[in-house]
Amino acid sequence: MRNYAIYILLIVTLASCASDDDYGLASTQFVFSEQKWVLTQMSGSFQNSETKGEDMEWQEYYIFSPEGTFVKSRTVEEEVMEATGSIEVLEYDDDPNHYLELTFETGKELAGNCTGDNKEILIYRSSTEISSLWMVCDGPGLDYTLSNN
Repeated sequence: MRNYAIYILLIVTLASCASDDDYGLASTQFVFSEQKWVLTQMSGSFQNSETKGEDMEWQEYYIFSPEGTFVKSRTVEEEVMEATGSIEVLEYDDDPNHYLELTFETGKELAGNCTGDNKEILIYRSSTEISSLWMVCDGPGLDYTLSNN
């Protein structure tokens, strides 16, 4: 009987840890706070082609605002380029992932995408990591981490 009690306690504990927000969307409080996401890793289409930090081709970050807008800043060598636009959170019925669709109003050349338009899609990996989907069409893999500042 004691074993059954332990199993029931274990099941209840595991069930209480489960969350509808496995990808951290609500826990990031996206719509309630300003967030800075910094590019921390780039990868190419070849295995072991990852670069980090100062070794990356460029440095980049996003700042997401509570109003649903963003600023994207990219520094290549000494040149700084910026873009601005709006953000929409996307969810699909048949997909457990959460996405951000960025629509560029300025600096459209910074939009990393497969279509050449003014949209960019990011996927939430966790509450502190997002990635660009540009890599699905031979663009670089770009991984961002939520910054504390």
